[in-house]
Amino acid sequence: MVPVPICLQRLPRPATVGSIVALSPPEYWSMLLPSFDSGASTVDLSKPDCSQRLTLAEGSTGAGPVTIRVDQMVLGSGSDGFKIAWLPVRSIDTKRSGLLALLRQRKEFLEVYALGIHQGVTSDVRFALERMGPALVVTALEERCSGEGEERLCDAACTVYLMRNGQLQAQARFPVDHTVKAKAAAGAVSSEYRFSASADYRPNGVVLTEQLSVREAGRGEVRSVDLERTLRLQDGRLVPSTESLWGQTAQQLGVPEDL
Repeated sequence: MVPVPICLQRLPRPATVGSIVALSPPEYWSMLLPSFDSGASTVDLSKPDCSQRLTLAEGSTGAGPVTIRVDQMVLGSGSDGFKIAWLPVRSIDTKRSGLLALLRQRKEFLEVYALGIHQGVTSDVRFALERMGPALVVTALEERCSGEGEERLCDAACTVYLMRNGQLQAQARFPVDHTVKAKAAAGAVSSEYRFSASADYRPNGVVLTEQLSVREAGRGEVRSVDLERTLRLQDGRLVPSTESLWGQTAQQLGVPEDL
């Protein structure tokens, strides 16, 4: 039920005997990425992480340190004391990329169980831990909103990371929330499309329950469609049973399917 650590880092001594050490962001950076220079706020992407792997080397251009912002670290938590840490180190097009770590703080050591790379389209991301039977699954929920008041529209999507041989690998991404106001042609009624999805994690995969609601000005809801589909676990991958309701709708409306 508990994975084997791929690296152990000794925790700083507590201020008082028996107290719990509360790690600061710079301490997370230095423990997970030994090349972190706290004085210069840099990380050398060509140097190994705490597991002696070159996780961050893939996709890096050239050698040498890159400047990072220590305060941009994102920390999520799960049951049994597990934590998920994301250390963004660079920007790629419109995305931010960085080290993703599943870890747990023990009495004297920080145990790191798996490392990977998360590329996010927003800085507003929430990490969580799920279980698919005995397997641990890391999820990253991203949300992007625009507008104010009644015109505020939000989109959300979730990336699922499976753990294998000490690595966190992105195996699925599915839409969670989308709202689109379709412009009406001359003489037609404007419409609003609202999509939502919930996920149920099971030993053999993920069951997604999706709903699409169409509302028209002055009439309220005129159409509602429900769909249950699965991301089936097969050979270490999550294979979708069918296309998402939102994917089909986004094509019809001519809007982006993802964030």
